[in-house]
Formats: sequence, structure tokens, C-alpha cells
Amino acid sequence: MPRPVLVLLAVLAVALAGCKDPVTSVVSHATDPERVPTMTSHDVQTVISDDGRTRYRITTKSWLMFEQAREPFWVFPDGVKAEELDSAFKTVTSIECDSAHYDEHKHLWDLNGHVHITNTDGDVIMTDQLFWDQNEHLLYGEAFIHIERQGRVIEGYGYKSNERFTTYTLRDVEAIFPIDESRFPRGG
Repeated sequence: MPRPVLVLLAVLAVALAGCKDPVTSVVSHATDPERVPTMTSHDVQTVISDDGRTRYRITTKSWLMFEQAREPFWVFPDGVKAEELDSAFKTVTSIECDSAHYDEHKHLWDLNGHVHITNTDGDVIMTDQLFWDQNEHLLYGEAFIHIERQGRVIEGYGYKSNERFTTYTLRDVEAIFPIDESRFPRGG
């Protein structure tokens, strides 16, 4: 055989050998579904629509999903910001916190650290912990809470509210005092 034909056959043999099914090895490694997330996402911004209209925007640096856990949950270790949007995509209500945990089965949010809410009435609510029970449409907590509403400040411990924080009760009221807007102008 001429030399070019031998080279061509050698190349063809190598090419055909490369077409075999690859050998794979599966290493079994037990992981704890309570501690190892099934999905990790970074720098997330997502919108949620309802009845064909964009209604909410969620922004977070880290979102860990534990879908295989006994009781599936999500963790937002670097905080989360959720906004309710109007038809012009302007923010109507917003809530921010330093970290959050969501229990999928109970539909219960646990927001922690510098929880800051601005509601539809322009009220400002600040606390260090807030629970949001989506099934009961209820916000509640035992932590200290600061509410700026209609020209006054209310502070206390232990609260329960509707989801928009427009109707609420405080268990241990510490202070109620008027805000002198002329001393602390907003915006500008």
C-alpha cells in the first residue's frame, strides 16, 4: 500500500475510535438535602405576573433553593427586595431585609435584619424581624417595631397586621409622638 493510504487509514481508525460511547464513571456521594441546595442563583431580578399583568419584582444577590429537603425551603442569605408594581411599573409597596427564609409548604416568610417596608399609604415600617404568612394574609413579629404614619411615630414590641400594613395592632406600645415635618424635611 502506498504511504498516503496508510496514513489515511490510520486517521480513519483514530476517528472511528473517537466515535465510541464515552466511558463514564458515577461517583456516589451522599449529600444532606437539608444543607446542600438543589439550586443556587446569583444576582437575580425576576418579575411575577398575575392575570397577565406584571405585579411584583424581586431582586436578590443570592437565592438558595432546598427542594429535596424534608420540608422544602428557600434562603436569601444576602437579603431580598420585593416590590409591588402598578400598571405603569412604578413601585407601590416595597419591602427589604438583610436575609430571608421561605418555607414552601407553610407559605411562610421569615425576614430578618433591617426589615424596611414602605406601603401604599407612604407609611414607613422598620423592624428586625417580620413573619409573613401568605395563607393567612398576615404579617407579625415579636421584635421592636418603628412605624411612621400620618405625621406621627409609633414604637413598640409585638405586632400583627394585614399584608399591606394598613391595619395593625401593637402589643406593647412604647411611644407615640408627632413628627415635626418642618424639622426633618423629606426629599429635596
